[in-house]
Amino acid sequence: GAPLDGLKRGGYRLVYTETPSDFFKASETRRRTVDLAYSLGLTIGQEARLTDVLWEGPAFQAGLTVGTQIVAVDGTAYDGDRFKDIVKDSKDSTVPIELIVKNGDRYRNVKLDYHGGLRYPHLERDDAVPARLDAILAAKN
Repeated sequence: GAPLDGLKRGGYRLVYTETPSDFFKASETRRRTVDLAYSLGLTIGQEARLTDVLWEGPAFQAGLTVGTQIVAVDGTAYDGDRFKDIVKDSKDSTVPIELIVKNGDRYRNVKLDYHGGLRYPHLERDDAVPARLDAILAAKN
C-alpha cells in the first residue's frame, strides 16, 4: 500500500468512489486512455492496447501484459465506455468479465474474476484531525 500516514496526520484520508475526479477525467482525455488502474489494474491506450498493468492486480493475475490488445469484452467488440459500464456492473454480478485479447498473432480468452465496480481515488477530509495539509499548501503572501 501507499505511505498514507502523512495524509492521515494532515487531516485527510484516501477513499475510492465510482466517480472520477475532474482531474482524472481530464488526464484520461489528454492521454487518450481508459484508466482502470484502481479497479482492474490496467490502463488502455490507443488501438485498445494495454499501456500499463499493475503488479498483483486482477489484470496481472490473469496474465495480461503491456502491449496486449483487447479485441472484445463479454462477447462484444471493445469500446472504452462500454468496458467501463461492464466494470461498473461487475459489483452486482458473480460472473467474471471475459476478454478476447490479442498478443502478436495469438488470440486467447481471459476471465477477470473482479466484482468491485469502478474505483477512483479521492482525498476526503477527516474532521477529527486538524487540516495541517491545508496550511502547508496554502498560498503564502
